[in-house]
Amino acid sequence: MTTLNSGTELSFDLLAGALTGRDTARATGTLHVMGNPGGRIHLRDGGIVAVESAGSPGPDALLSRSGRISEGRIGSTALQVIAMMAAHDAAFTLVAGDIERCVLTADALDVAIPMNVPVEPVRLLQETSRRLSALSALPHPLSPHRERVAPTRALHQLDQELSPARREILVHASGRRCARDIAFVCGRSVYAVTIEVCRMVGDGLLTVVSGTSISGDDVPLPRSLRRQLLPRLFKQGERKRP
Repeated sequence: MTTLNSGTELSFDLLAGALTGRDTARATGTLHVMGNPGGRIHLRDGGIVAVESAGSPGPDALLSRSGRISEGRIGSTALQVIAMMAAHDAAFTLVAGDIERCVLTADALDVAIPMNVPVEPVRLLQETSRRLSALSALPHPLSPHRERVAPTRALHQLDQELSPARREILVHASGRRCARDIAFVCGRSVYAVTIEVCRMVGDGLLTVVSGTSISGDDVPLPRSLRRQLLPRLFKQGERKRP
């Protein structure tokens, strides 16, 4: 059973409509995404230079995780890679939550680490769609914001070798944290942690805390994830790919 609800479809559709609408075609400003967790998408001449959300670690948190800040060896290329990672993760986090509406303002707000080369909205939507599809295709897909998870056994009772990433997740999966919370504690992307948590549930290492899942029938993939909402835009983006 998947716990990704039909709100995911609506959230994706709302964001896609806002990012590909006439108002944002060549806009410079901020697209305010209202909802839970909500966030902001910063635009420059219609391109995306940053995506922020309270539901995902920003570039500063990802940089701290890398250890490069303390070592004093952050190059411009590394900063741009981190900025892009944070933008894609924030977009996934927004759509995996609940979007109520999007409001575009002309305010060009300051961004700590913007992307020097703006990302086309269609490219961002394509990657967000790919991530949602990958999550929904797992045997045990969970929402990054909702289900709290706990270990099925103590670490010392496990009879298998664990990767450092899985061991860290088990340490922080206290039964009071969802995948998003664990991502913040670990300083890793919400998408990566959510995928690993889902796989660990399937492998019997984690269990979903009772009362934190949505009950009901399986929810089919949103039509937008099957590329039926924006076929022309997706085809256009694919033609531009080098």
